[in-house]
Amino acid sequence: MSPDTGQLQSHAEFYLCLARAFLTPDTEDAWAGLREALADDLDELGELLGLDITDDVADYRSAMAAISDRAILLQIYSALFIAPPRPVSINAGAYLDGALDGGSVLAMEDAYWRGGLERSGDFMDLSDHISVQLEFVASRYLARMDGVEAGPSPDAFLHAFIARWLPPFIADLERGMAPNPWLPLARVLRAAVVRDARPAPETVPAAQLRRLAALDKARRDRAASGVTDEDMAIIERRLRENGLAVDHLSIPPELRDEARGLSRKVPPSPRRGSRLG
Repeated sequence: MSPDTGQLQSHAEFYLCLARAFLTPDTEDAWAGLREALADDLDELGELLGLDITDDVADYRSAMAAISDRAILLQIYSALFIAPPRPVSINAGAYLDGALDGGSVLAMEDAYWRGGLERSGDFMDLSDHISVQLEFVASRYLARMDGVEAGPSPDAFLHAFIARWLPPFIADLERGMAPNPWLPLARVLRAAVVRDARPAPETVPAAQLRRLAALDKARRDRAASGVTDEDMAIIERRLRENGLAVDHLSIPPELRDEARGLSRKVPPSPRRGSRLG
């Protein structure tokens, strides 16, 4: 494994570990992973990636040591993220748009689609769930490791979304209860995002991103329900009126990923079998 490949693998594992850590800890495996393995994984990955997260990981260890069993951990998670009046939103659209399922969510879904990420049938939350975003970042580092350049880059996705909602997310966590293991984890994430987030080479205005995402979602919804030749003519005309490309319309929706050089990726498993999955 080359040094570059090793770094990309470590990046993927780092973001995947955090993705799993922000899921609801409603199983014994999740409890065991959070309590027994995550801190060691983050210490090791932080060293490999050159991140200064030692103090934050130590704070995470202290917070977890103060929690005696899974039921208490689940109560803390629910009080923070689920049960009204929840002080913290696990869905980032609340910070980016001021509401759930807004324009930023459409933009994320478009990025997921272009990057080859598919929703799992057993995942019932919205697409802007923090864990979904972090798993997508992990998958994009894997794609880069495999030499796949098509689709959003992980650093551009971090810049466009995660770097924007993370400061108010941390601020809300700081006003929450103690012990709170997700506050030091959010600070661990911040250390990585500050270093890794980079704007895309050609920045597209947010309004245009939302418009493109809405158009793409409409095209995919119509494709799923069956699109007539008349429908396609209307879509093509409206795209042309908005100055958007139409060459992709000749490619069947189910073949567009392949035509664009995309492939489905499976994120790496957490290190040392940490059982966060």
